[in-house]
This record gives sequence, C-alpha cells and structure tokens, in this order.
Amino acid sequence: MRVSIHVANSFSESEAREFGERVILLDGAGRFGPLIDNKNRLYNLDHHEGCERTFTLATCEQALLLVHSGLDLGEGDWTVFANEPDLDTILALWCLLNYQRVPSLRPEARDVLLPLIRLEGAIDSNGTELASVCGLPRRALADAQEHVDELLVAEVALRQSGEWLKTDLHEYVVDRLAAVDQIVYEASDFLEYRRIDEVFGHVELGGGRVAVACRDEDGIYEVEQRLKARWGDQLALIALEKERGHYTLRRTSTLSDIDLERAYETLNTLDPKVDGRPPGKRWGGSNQIGGSPRDSGTGLAPMEILRTLQLAFEERTPIQVARRIAWLAVFGVALAGCASVAGLAWNWWPGTVPRSLLEPIRIATLAGVATLFAWPIARSLSRRRTWLFGWRRPAGTDWLGLAPLAMLAAIPARAWVPQEATADASFLAAAGLAIALCALATETCFRGVAHGVLLLDSKLQHVAGPWQLSRAAVVSTALYVLLTTGLSAMWILASPAPWVPLGAEIAIVALAATVGGLALATIRERSLSLWPGVLLQFLGGCASLGFWYWLTAGFALPFS
Repeated sequence: MRVSIHVANSFSESEAREFGERVILLDGAGRFGPLIDNKNRLYNLDHHEGCERTFTLATCEQALLLVHSGLDLGEGDWTVFANEPDLDTILALWCLLNYQRVPSLRPEARDVLLPLIRLEGAIDSNGTELASVCGLPRRALADAQEHVDELLVAEVALRQSGEWLKTDLHEYVVDRLAAVDQIVYEASDFLEYRRIDEVFGHVELGGGRVAVACRDEDGIYEVEQRLKARWGDQLALIALEKERGHYTLRRTSTLSDIDLERAYETLNTLDPKVDGRPPGKRWGGSNQIGGSPRDSGTGLAPMEILRTLQLAFEERTPIQVARRIAWLAVFGVALAGCASVAGLAWNWWPGTVPRSLLEPIRIATLAGVATLFAWPIARSLSRRRTWLFGWRRPAGTDWLGLAPLAMLAAIPARAWVPQEATADASFLAAAGLAIALCALATETCFRGVAHGVLLLDSKLQHVAGPWQLSRAAVVSTALYVLLTTGLSAMWILASPAPWVPLGAEIAIVALAATVGGLALATIRERSLSLWPGVLLQFLGGCASLGFWYWLTAGFALPFS
C-alpha cells in the first residue's frame, strides 16, 4: 500500500479514475461525493463534497466500516491519497494500514479504538459542541476525549507556532500513526513477531502470494505456523536460516501451484557457491521442502534469495523472450560492425606491417575489439557477477567427451584463421595471437553474452547432470552459425577449396559450426565456464591453420 500525502492532492472523479484500480481518497483528496466503486476498486472516503455533513459519517468512520465490510486490501497494490493529515485522516489511514488486525482486535482494544473513532468522527463532522450527543456513555466519552486530546497535542503545537504548513507531512503522519499504535495495541498483540528471531523481509510472487526469509532456532514447521498467523493464506514460500548461510526452503501449501524445482534451478544459476565442486553442491530437495548446499551453504544474502525466488516465479511471456532474442540480433550486428571497421582499418596503413602479417593482425584486431566490446556488456548485464556469464574456473569432467568434436568442428571455418599460411616464425606468432583472440572473442560473445542473456529463460544443464539442450544453447548456437558461416563464405567465394564444390563447402562450414556451437554451449553449461571452450577453439584453430598451411604449401590431398 502506497500512501501519498501532499497539500496538492485534490482530484476530480475523472482524474481519480485515471489512476487505475485500487485507489482510495481520504477527506477532501477527492473533489466529489462519497463513493464506493467495487468494480473499479475506487473509494472516496469524504464528507465534504456532494453530501450533508450532519448526516454523513466522517472519513475515519467510513474507513473503519470499509475494513469491517471485508475490503481485501491485501489483493494487489493500493494507493491512498490524502492532503491535510488532521486527526480524522490519521485515524482513517490507521484503519486502512491495519486492515488485517482491526476486525480481530482484543475486546479491550476495540473498547479503545471504536469510541475514539466515533468521537473524532462526530467532532470533525459536527463540531465539538455536538460531541456530547455522539452516542457514547459518559465514561467511554471521557476516555475517548482524553485520547483525542493526547493525539492532537502535536498538531495544536505546530499550528500555534506557525510551523504546520512547513512540517514534513510524511514524518508527522508516521509519528501520529505510532501514537495511535501506543493507544490501541499492547505487546501481546504481536507475539507472532517476537517469536521469530529475525524476519529479513518478504517479496510478492504474484497472485497475492508472498515468500518470506527469516532466521530462527526452531524447526521449519513451527516457524511456518507463526508466519501463517501474520500472512495467512498469502504465505507461499519460507526460506528459513538456522545456521549462517544454510537455508531450508519450504512450500507451505501442498495444493499450491508453486513449483520448487523452478526455485532450485534459478537459485543454482545465481548462487556463486554453486560452482560444481563437488557436483552435488547445489540447492535441491523435494517439491515440498529442500534447501541450500549442505556443506558450503549459500553465497546469497537473504534479500538476494527473496529476489531470486521472485525472479523464478516471474512469468516470462513469448514476447519477452522474443525481445531478448531481437536484442541479441542487434548486439550481433553492432558487434560485427565495430569489429569489421577496426579490422579493415589496417587497409588504410598498408605500409605499417609486412604484407605477410597483414591478415593475422587484421583478424587479431577484429577479435580484440569484439572482446573489448562484449566484456563491459557482459559485466553490466550480469550486474558485475561475471562468473554468471562463464568467467569462472571450470568444474566437472564429463564434458571432456565433447572436446574432440568441438575441436574438429572448428577446422572447416575460415573466419577465425589466417588463410595465407607460411612457416615464417613471425607469421606463426601473429597467427597464434589471432587464433587465441578469436577463441576468446567467440566464447565471450556467444557462450558469454548471447548465452547469458537467456540463462533465466532456459532449463540449463549442470555439472554431472542429465544431458539436454537448453534454449540458451540453441539461440547462442544459431547466432554463432550465422556469423561463422557468413564470414567464412567471403573467404570461400574468394578462394574456394579445389576438392569440393563451392556450395558444398559453405554447407560443410554451416554444419560444422552447428555441431561445434552446440558442443561448446553444452560444455559451457556442464563446466559452468567459458575457458574450456576458449582452449578448444584455440586448439581447433591451430589445427585449422595447419590444415590450410598444408594446402597452400602445395601438398596434395590423398583423395585429390
């Protein structure tokens, strides 16, 4: 519930409807008569415009009846507008903010609150001279008058000193709401809070449900009962910390559509301590209860856990996914453009390097610029958690079976290897640098940025887990195939291989890039790292360089 208090808050009915649903206006914030519009969730609690004040309840009394009538202020986000925070407005706002507790107050607390609101309502509507006929017995009237006088002390002092119009209205309202709390509540009314050692916070998961993170020495089921006393049916997930960094994750309703597997998957993706060493160091458990990695605990702070849970259950529509893919296409075009301009710039200074070194230096420049272009983007998108995009030490070993396939698939691609190969030492050094930078650039751009953007939209493989293809792997591979085939085609058209038709060679490059891209994406997911891919791309590039040197040196192929 968001509360806006400002002297300029004064809206016509048409203006109020423009705010959308779930809007409440208090005591003059709406320049129209009292209104209860349940269909559009618009409520004007007013006794100024379009009514007879003598016969109309004051704002605080209207708010009390609205809460007792069952208005569900826990459904969605509400906005409350007020302009001048007199006591009538303060009491109305208190009723709205305490909507869950007001209907079930202790009898003693009701005997304090109801006369207080009745008296203030009578005073605000009809003046102090008619307060004695507001329907309260003498004792209740005297007690209520004492509470009213107590709550008005601050307002009277500010008005008499001339500071009323200069005061911080939000600070003043918070202070007065706390004063009402002191009058109505006792410490025993909040036992459910005192019995939880520490509540870190909560987030909404959609549909009015919440996830709560807390710390307590008791077990999860005892804590669940205490939290339900506060949240009721809204409580959907509990993250309970018993030891530092070790959490139990509990789904509170057996029939809930909350799927803990989605929570585990997202937590494992974002938790820095889930590093695959050993493979079993992961969030996991059943669909009812689970927890953080047993030995190491989690590397996420409590509020990070809550935000991750919120992210796990955020509905991502096909349109949102399509937008990410479209963004990647734009990223690819911009990347190719910047890198190409940098690489071709060497044509403007042909005398600065020997002709034999021009090609490897051009490729090295192109790859270096691409890496420098992609690195800050990866850093920004990952919110400085660069390990999330693969910049971490490799884990696991089962991906080694794909290593030969990834290396062999790099050989047909002409895009990343100098073609006019010689045995000159300076050329080999420059070519090795170019291949290394190309390996780093392709992995940073495709298995880093392109793969990373779609991490949370995909069911990923993990260290020693089941084998499958994720959406992130497929999309990043598709982009890799397009760029590799496009750049290689320029070399093929200029200098086609003599032993295979031109079109067939382009098809071979596309097929090899597809197989290699899927293998590298799988390796990246199963090792959690870009570095195995960088090494394999480098080794494959060196093999490709040797292959093309063999051809340019005049050696005949066995099948020529």
